[in-house]
Amino acid sequence: MAPPNKSLLDSLGDFFFGESEAARAPAAVAKPAAANLKSALPGGKIPAGTLQLIGLQNVREMLGPRWPQRSEHIHGLIESIFRRKLDPTDVQYKVDEENYLILFTHLGRQEAAFKAKVIADEIQRLVAGDMPEQQDLIVTSNVADVDRNLVIEKIDSLKDLVDYVRSQTAPVSKTGVTFFDEAGGIQGDEQAPQAAVGAGPDLADLDQSLAGLFQKKTTATFLKECRVGFYPAYSLRRRGFTAFDAVAIHTPSDKPADMVNDPFLDKPEELPFYLDRYILTSGLLGLHRMLTGGHRGVVMISASFDTLAVSKLRDIYFARLKEVPGGLTKFIGIIVRNIPVGTPASRVAEVMAYIQPFCGTRILRIPPDFKLIDLYANSGGHGFATWLPPDEPDPAKIFQIMSTFAKRAALHRQECIITDLETSDDVSTAIAVGSTYVTGKAVAPMIDTPGVVEGLTATHILRHAGFS
Repeated sequence: MAPPNKSLLDSLGDFFFGESEAARAPAAVAKPAAANLKSALPGGKIPAGTLQLIGLQNVREMLGPRWPQRSEHIHGLIESIFRRKLDPTDVQYKVDEENYLILFTHLGRQEAAFKAKVIADEIQRLVAGDMPEQQDLIVTSNVADVDRNLVIEKIDSLKDLVDYVRSQTAPVSKTGVTFFDEAGGIQGDEQAPQAAVGAGPDLADLDQSLAGLFQKKTTATFLKECRVGFYPAYSLRRRGFTAFDAVAIHTPSDKPADMVNDPFLDKPEELPFYLDRYILTSGLLGLHRMLTGGHRGVVMISASFDTLAVSKLRDIYFARLKEVPGGLTKFIGIIVRNIPVGTPASRVAEVMAYIQPFCGTRILRIPPDFKLIDLYANSGGHGFATWLPPDEPDPAKIFQIMSTFAKRAALHRQECIITDLETSDDVSTAIAVGSTYVTGKAVAPMIDTPGVVEGLTATHILRHAGFS
């Protein structure tokens, strides 16, 4: 990270041109002359970097006169994200009260685009919690390539650099985040113009080593590629969104993080535990945003059975939950997942007893097998979460399996929660079989702050005859 007293352009000079006398001189102004940069140019090939511009213009406009009181806190949140997300070789610079520039010194365009989206998404979530109400458009993010010729021939001031980055991307998308997709286009706007970038490596790039692309990544690096959102769960009895499932999504693949098999992960066996802690911390941060925003609901946090059953792991996991005041446990639910096949009911009951002091709702996530309900019905939980059989092509067979599951849950006075509903047909099936909660993309989109139900409609969720 560049020292605070060095401008971004001076840092660019160091990166592209090395430690010249001009680069080592104190930065008196933010407008080094192009001639000085040219004189500092050493021989040999110089790599390109990728710039990200983060803008807070919309935040400032939405806050209006409240901006001076809240800006310091917002900038503090952003600086904390930079400390966690940026590598030591990256450079970040606060241009003014509304803009930040980041230079990814060792990333290509596609890798930088992914990382830029991760950073912008997290800023979006944290800043949203500081706003007086949920907003659809908050933080803007633009990504552009930068190379030696650009700095020498076109960039004479910091304003020129900001204008260049903005000119390389389309207007802000509906989500507030604009980023390059793998094809070099812009996601978020179907009519967006193509970005002004090259089609691929030039002739000199063909001799560059690709070893860095295939290096093993740590668990921490993998988690930096993830984000946590909340799927609203709809209660068919109460006819409303009352619970919110915290789900970790792997941003590059757009899949649930626990379903990603990353071949470059250094220690895949340690990922489940750290992923549980990642979801827990993100869920509790969401709980805080929910309550401080005046919203209500139950934040459902999932954890694997091994994390809760192994004493060494359990103690570390519960240390975070012990920080939550006892009066707030009614807003927390824990979903126990990945229960090994053949686990006796007594072992599950022990785990449920461990988590009871820390939450008001306890759910077991199991396959759609009614025999498992009979086995674990008296373990101390409030319900069972399951999913539609993915490998069963016959709709009649699916209906029979799920109907039996729901009836057995009702027999034991347990909630029946059907998750991961992808289509309207899935929702109709879940309602028809007698489930009490439904959740998934077809029920409601993922949201950043639990409890926020404004704009969520339930007109597509029919009322089951049994709940009328």
